[in-house]
Amino acid sequence: MIPAAGQWTLVGAPLDSSGAGRGERNAPGALRAAGLVEALRAWDAGDADTVLSDATRDPETGLIGFSGLVRASQALRTMLRALLSSGARPLVVGGDCTILLGTLAAVRDHRESRIGLWFLDGHADFYNGSTSPTGEGADMELAIATGHGPAGLVDLVEPPLVAAREVVLLGHRRPEDNPDIAEELSFLPADLFHLDATAITELGAARVGQETEGRLASAVELAWLHLDLDVLDAKALPAVTYPQPRGLDWHDLSALMAPLLASPLLAGASVTDYNPDRDPDKRHARRIVGFLADLFAGRS
Repeated sequence: MIPAAGQWTLVGAPLDSSGAGRGERNAPGALRAAGLVEALRAWDAGDADTVLSDATRDPETGLIGFSGLVRASQALRTMLRALLSSGARPLVVGGDCTILLGTLAAVRDHRESRIGLWFLDGHADFYNGSTSPTGEGADMELAIATGHGPAGLVDLVEPPLVAAREVVLLGHRRPEDNPDIAEELSFLPADLFHLDATAITELGAARVGQETEGRLASAVELAWLHLDLDVLDAKALPAVTYPQPRGLDWHDLSALMAPLLASPLLAGASVTDYNPDRDPDKRHARRIVGFLADLFAGRS
């Protein structure tokens, strides 16, 4: 059995780039158990082979489990490439944001042209192997995707996986909120458009979503929508690995995402960083599933 053309197709990507078996590795299973497949009326393609079991920080690249990350990225790339070729629309459920590398490589394989990225995240994810405080791939996947990283990942396809000028970063916290935030934002290329969560709320999330969809419309043929759930305020969703205050609420996130999901550019989407270890009764899993079901059904 294969998915119908255009059908949302769930792909689990149980990758925790700390290599320590942290909770986000179990997120695909927890969200399936909370009814995600049924709620989205999706086809379930199963999990890609993305489990990382090496917690050693590579001295050359500064990345934890570097060779395992390359293998996991290639495995996800292969699985998604086949689905995209069949006409399916993938929803990749992590795991953490490092899944973006294999995902973008697959989109590039599918359409050998310029692609765009709508990147919704509470962090910029633009450290490198030297500046990252943790060595986790999820500290630096946006930097790697835009051409700043080690061979083996940065060149999964001809680099960059996505040009910085064709990325829209939304929902990170303000530099004045924390010196670490200010430092990471200072690494962003000048041509990478970004807007913090406070500004999105002040401008109006629906307006920002509409303008964001149009920002890439004349530049690319396909775009990917990536959601790290820590874009939400910690009070709205504490069940993430690195929760932060001053994020979006559920309503604003829905208003922001709706125009992007409706865009004719959309190739697929990814959702990352739900941590079941911080959700003992799984009420947050059910909240995520309900949110996605309403959003995908156009009821946002």
